[in-house]
Amino acid sequence: MTKYILQGGSTKKFSIKKYFNLWKLLSLIPRESKVLLVFFARPKENWEDLLLETKRFRLVLARWDIDYILASDNPSEFANQIKKCEVVYFRGGDTPMLQKKLEEISDPEKLLENKIVIGSSAGSLVFAKYYYDQDYDRVFDGLNFLSVKMITHYMSNGEYAAMSGDDKFKMLEDYKEKLPAYAIREDEFVIIDN
Repeated sequence: MTKYILQGGSTKKFSIKKYFNLWKLLSLIPRESKVLLVFFARPKENWEDLLLETKRFRLVLARWDIDYILASDNPSEFANQIKKCEVVYFRGGDTPMLQKKLEEISDPEKLLENKIVIGSSAGSLVFAKYYYDQDYDRVFDGLNFLSVKMITHYMSNGEYAAMSGDDKFKMLEDYKEKLPAYAIREDEFVIIDN
């Protein structure tokens, strides 16, 4: 069974509540594990900066024996990296860009079986059957690893404030067939076992 831990986004901004929720989320990671860091939703020239930003996760988990691995943008190498890791973390950014990259590898859903998959924003949305994307102000068909609808940055007061309210959630709920719909705030996460 794959455990999906899906967070609402803006991991760069920290409040006490977000920090507490992050700790709860990270406490689900095995104390000895390999964590694959996937930044495909961002331009490659930004990956090193994103790697530095993961320091806060490393600080929280400093006493644990965790090996952090930066995902390769080579599809076959990336597939091999997934096989060797217990945890795969998908950072946010441009969801269609992330989806396109994941579609380049053969049977990504099967590769993620029995893993802990952590997603933030785009890294959460991509696994849903349908998702609302604030950057494009529309609903997309996702990878359909999870038979759900999803919106992240829900009720945000940040850059997505105008694109994250109940009207956008309603747009998502009304899209195609009826499915469970998740509206995930930036300081929240949901866990879906699949």
